[in-house]
Amino acid sequence: MHTPNQETMESKVSIVVKCILIFLLTVTIWHLYWFTVTLSAYKSYFMWGNPQGYLFYLLFYILMFTILVFFTRYIDHSPLKSLGLIKGTRWKSHIIIGVCFAFLARFLQIGFGVLIGGVLVLDTYPSLFVMSFFIVDTFFVGLSEEGVFRGYIQRRLTNAWKFLPALLITSSLFHIYHKNFFTTSINDLVSASLAITPSFGIFAGYLYYKSRGKLLAPIALHMFYDLFGTIVPFGIDTTEVQSILFSASNILLWSMLIIILRLVADKTSIFRSDAG
Repeated sequence: MHTPNQETMESKVSIVVKCILIFLLTVTIWHLYWFTVTLSAYKSYFMWGNPQGYLFYLLFYILMFTILVFFTRYIDHSPLKSLGLIKGTRWKSHIIIGVCFAFLARFLQIGFGVLIGGVLVLDTYPSLFVMSFFIVDTFFVGLSEEGVFRGYIQRRLTNAWKFLPALLITSSLFHIYHKNFFTTSINDLVSASLAITPSFGIFAGYLYYKSRGKLLAPIALHMFYDLFGTIVPFGIDTTEVQSILFSASNILLWSMLIIILRLVADKTSIFRSDAG
């Protein structure tokens, strides 16, 4: 017969194992894509820049979300709404706040980039096909990645160890996931695993927390943060900027946004508890 402490420990172990499993599945799917477009014999056909390459990229994110749904329903035995895929009464406000912070983050990145010596770059708008693809693609990227990292991993780890440890661990996993293991050094992976400074992952996790476990705001943030380049035809080239200045500006940027988000959450009713 198990004592309460043993049952709690077993529960935490089970949570960790499931989080590791969904993370490894996600990383595997992503690196199947990387292998196909960088190392396989079909890389010229599926690489980014041609129509079938765009569709192939989208297919992997649809597959990622499908596996998340299967994992949640049949391995975790939880309803999809447990991920935060519910509207709530303030769902429109959540979407708006996600979009606003996405654009604010991008504009601040450009501003800080210019201040530290970056070069403003003007781009032309892509074709209608590419623009349409990006809209659909960024939606599935936001849905899939936020569903895995915030809706599943951060939520489950929060249940086991509370918010802050869950946020830091999830952010580190998010950094590792975005590394290409075929070209990244071990040192880079170690650095990514220790990346607990303010960043997009930290901010998205904090937004999810302030949204009381609802994913609409993080998905909107992620979608429009990625979509920014096709909507606003300029960016910033920081290749000649010293890495320490670039890192410091990023930490300052995301720290400012976290403070602004906290003020918005404290001074408004946008994130107050609501039904559904």
